[in-house]
Amino acid sequence: MRIPLPIETERLLLRSFSPDDVDAMLGVYGDPEVMRFIPSGVLDAAATARMLESYARVQATRGYAFWAIVLKSSGRLIGDAGFNVFAQTGEPELGYSLARAAWGHGYASEAARACLDAAFAHLDCGRVVALVDVDNAASQRVAARIGMERIDTVEAHGRPHALFARERDAA
Repeated sequence: MRIPLPIETERLLLRSFSPDDVDAMLGVYGDPEVMRFIPSGVLDAAATARMLESYARVQATRGYAFWAIVLKSSGRLIGDAGFNVFAQTGEPELGYSLARAAWGHGYASEAARACLDAAFAHLDCGRVVALVDVDNAASQRVAARIGMERIDTVEAHGRPHALFARERDAA
């Protein structure tokens, strides 16, 4: 079970991170507004480098991880999208974070939809879930826009989160 990379959409390229991506992702992971709902909180350059290295290790061992979102038109890295494992069930857990300058252009929905499609095409999973902080209305709209349904509210990372899911049959 491995999701092959890169994943291309009309406007985006999702690829593995490289060490050269640390500075661009520091603009995402180092921004308090972007990281407001992310459990790790704001990261410095060293923590960002460690995070990107961990994504590469996870991709190599699990076959899926978080990937760089790159604008095809400019080659600019604007954030990440991909999967963790939902601890309660072992299912793929979709996530995404974008630089503030990339908000409001539909990139999160485009990247998340591509990830969801790739999961159902390449992983042996019955559903994909997304855990979204209950106060993060924008991410909840993205999950709904790509066909995920809110199925529960669960406690995660010390806060209530909306649990969204999309069944393979609905893909």
